[in-house]
Amino acid sequence: MLDLGWQELFLITLVGLLVVGPKQLPGLVRSSTAWIRKTKLSVSNFQSSLEEIAREAELEEVKNQTKKIIFDEVSSLPSDLEENTEPDQCVDGWSRRGISEKNSKDNKKTNTVKTTKSNLKNRKAKI
Repeated sequence: MLDLGWQELFLITLVGLLVVGPKQLPGLVRSSTAWIRKTKLSVSNFQSSLEEIAREAELEEVKNQTKKIIFDEVSSLPSDLEENTEPDQCVDGWSRRGISEKNSKDNKKTNTVKTTKSNLKNRKAKI
């Protein structure tokens, strides 16, 4: 904490001995250590209360974000349900899409067969 070496402690003790005197020095040391202990305890209590307040604020923020996400999801549910619960529209869309894809594939096959037949006829005509 203070990083005092033996030289600094010796100097402090010497100054204290000269200023206070040998009779009152032990009492001064006891009261000083008690005051330092109380100060350390107060500082640690203050730090722990600040950390607790920070944790509570963090938890409150997370709680509010979670509530917002849940509210947004729940509020969007009715519109999603309305879009997906009209059976005629969904089935018709899927069936129309499937039929058009099948027709386009069939048309491609038919065109391929026709071009192959015409190529064969052209080759036979040349021979």
